[in-house]
Amino acid sequence: MTYKSQRTVVSMAAGVLSFAAYVAYALGKNAREPESGLASWAVLMLIFIGVAVVAQIAVQIVFHLARSIGIAVREGGDDKQVERIIKAAMVEDEMEKLIGLKSAHIGYICAGTGFVAALAVLALGASGVSALHVLLGSFAAGSMIEGGVSVRLYERGVRNG
Repeated sequence: MTYKSQRTVVSMAAGVLSFAAYVAYALGKNAREPESGLASWAVLMLIFIGVAVVAQIAVQIVFHLARSIGIAVREGGDDKQVERIIKAAMVEDEMEKLIGLKSAHIGYICAGTGFVAALAVLALGASGVSALHVLLGSFAAGSMIEGGVSVRLYERGVRNG
């Protein structure tokens, strides 16, 4: 598996765990009541989003450190060789830009569909909290689908066109 694929899988795993933590809290016995209002649920979602961002940063730092240590052990501790391998893996070429564009397009489609679904939930008379949950879920699903498509394209390649 390539460096970019590994980085994406690690990021997806952190995203799944963050969203699972939110779902567990939202469905748990200590969760706010749906009638408590949109503002309290919005604050809760913002808190979880902030925690997820910090977790993503921490996970990426740990991933890069672990990968660098693994390369150093494999290469016998030659600092210049390790630095060269890491720099070569981090270079972004045209294929990676194309993969990023294609996977982001699919992620935006999912997020846009979720926005329309949230509007439909509101139009059908459900609560605003339900619409917020649909919206957050669609963004999380879009992010996971985007990551999965990205990994697939990194591993199988991509055609221009």
